[in-house]
Amino acid sequence: MRRLMLLLAFLALAVFAQPTQKISLPKQLQEELPWFALDTKDGEKSYYGVLNNNKLKDIAKKRGSKRIVFSFFATWCVSCKESLILMNQKAAELEKNGVLLVLVNMGEQDFGKIDEWAKPFLRDEWFLSFDSFKNLSEDFGLSKPGGEMPLPQTLILDPDLRPVMLLGDKGDDFLQILLKD
Repeated sequence: MRRLMLLLAFLALAVFAQPTQKISLPKQLQEELPWFALDTKDGEKSYYGVLNNNKLKDIAKKRGSKRIVFSFFATWCVSCKESLILMNQKAAELEKNGVLLVLVNMGEQDFGKIDEWAKPFLRDEWFLSFDSFKNLSEDFGLSKPGGEMPLPQTLILDPDLRPVMLLGDKGDDFLQILLKD
């Protein structure tokens, strides 16, 4: 009976263990990151200014970042919240491994609500950015013009802002993918 219970427990874990969804990079992200500009706040909630390609490259270089992660989210997205909780819990490990995180809110315009929602997850070394009109998702090929971007999505870049991987729903291997060189 004990063996049967152990076998059933093992099978249950195996059934629910899902890999992170990997999404093909759109044509716009095949070689380099298109130019972008985002209104951004730092982890201390002070206005940081506009974050663009050049500024992000400089920050990554100064911090010795090996990877830059754009975590696209909306306050209504439950899976986005789960990913942010996990990244917050593993923030020290992410920082130790040179992962620079940029949280990008997609299409919401109530900055106060977004700030309040993000407060439990945001770390001082991370950036909170706003893509109020979804220009970034269209420019990156993550949504059609005027269309909705499926969430969650996580874009991983190298320090030179070359796209490495695009992820959808997180799975058991999400953190390992973010930390991989």
